[in-house]
Amino acid sequence: MKYTSLFNHVHNSLNPYRWALAMVAALMIAILFAGISLSSRLRADQQMAQAISPYLSTLIESSDRPELLRIVSSIAKAKESKVIITQDNKILATSESVTDLDTPFAQPLVKAQFFDLKFTNSALLTKEEIASTGATLYIMTPLAPSLFGALGIYFGTFFLTFLVSLFSARQMKKAIKKALRPLNQLHSEIEGLTIEELEPSSEPISIYELEEIRNTVRKTKIDLANIKDRLAEEKAKKLSAESYKRLIHDLHNPVAALKQMANISTSTTHDEETRQEASESIPRIADQILAQVTAAKKNLEEEPASLRETNLLTCVQEGIKQVSALSNSKKIISSCPDSELLIPHDPTLLKRAIVNLLENGIEAAKSTVRVSVQKVNQSAFIKICDDGPGMDEHQIPIFFQGRGQSGKAKRQAFGLSSTNHIVRTHGGKLIYRKSDLGGSSFEIRLGGP
Repeated sequence: MKYTSLFNHVHNSLNPYRWALAMVAALMIAILFAGISLSSRLRADQQMAQAISPYLSTLIESSDRPELLRIVSSIAKAKESKVIITQDNKILATSESVTDLDTPFAQPLVKAQFFDLKFTNSALLTKEEIASTGATLYIMTPLAPSLFGALGIYFGTFFLTFLVSLFSARQMKKAIKKALRPLNQLHSEIEGLTIEELEPSSEPISIYELEEIRNTVRKTKIDLANIKDRLAEEKAKKLSAESYKRLIHDLHNPVAALKQMANISTSTTHDEETRQEASESIPRIADQILAQVTAAKKNLEEEPASLRETNLLTCVQEGIKQVSALSNSKKIISSCPDSELLIPHDPTLLKRAIVNLLENGIEAAKSTVRVSVQKVNQSAFIKICDDGPGMDEHQIPIFFQGRGQSGKAKRQAFGLSSTNHIVRTHGGKLIYRKSDLGGSSFEIRLGGP
């Protein structure tokens, strides 16, 4: 479908009427001119016939045919018409060839009649009875001059009317543009409301209905923004509550194991060696629980306030830029879509998760870290790979729970635990695989069902 502006649509819609107006005006004026011209000719022919009828009567009664022929020829020449006088259905005098004299006369066939206007095939017929002689005077005026005159009037009027129509169209263009200014203003207002900034200030629209539409659109935008904020906050709260549930679930097994080891260490039904092994396991399990709780406490302090739908690529690119500034020896290769990727997320927290994975990748990589972003339906995939030695897949759950030990120093490693927690609070998943580069590959999955 080919789209056009409202101005062009209105202007083009009026084009047929401009042509039609010129044609109808020209046709009406031409018909009026032809009617007036023919009526004038008929009236002149009738007046002349009536005026000359007594003289013709005298000539017929005196049988003065030469004078009769002279008079008929003079009338025909003056009127540029064909003149015939008949008597007893024979030609008594004619402006045509004298060989037609005294031959039978065939009355002209009237093809059409409008009021007093009688038309033969090519002439306007005037018929006048010559009193007391039984003779009839016929004057046949050719239609061609009148028709050519009417045609000239038609084209002249059409040309002039079309020029007037073009001038009128030009003035109408200006009027339409002026009339459409409030609509253009409304369009600009609505475009301005799509920008995530303060509402644009402008002059009120002069048309009441358009001003009401603008006010309604503004109010709707504010209401939708408030609803989106509330939904984003509710989603963040819901996912945070699920984080607490997962923490409780993750602590259930080590706490149950600690309780069992404590019972065995004090039980009299077990031998000394078993009680000793249980007693030695208690500090180790307690340290694991403490490390897990410490990691959870650190992570739960960083809950997203809300999950607004913004461009995920901005968050990824800022994370890459931050890490690239700290590492000159190893390169980061990125592959991202050209269009925006709108996914609900907290830009600050998700950027922190991406930075954690990039820093780990830079530390472990030999030379290259690769970042790729993909969108499949409503889901987004952020994959960070390196060409380092990789990690033991069996240790990944321990690091995700915050119970792993840092390779840099003898301390607890919170990076992957924090990243896993942030991804979970976004309703996503953090997945580890072996990278095709030879090292580690961490994939953040967001959005979707």
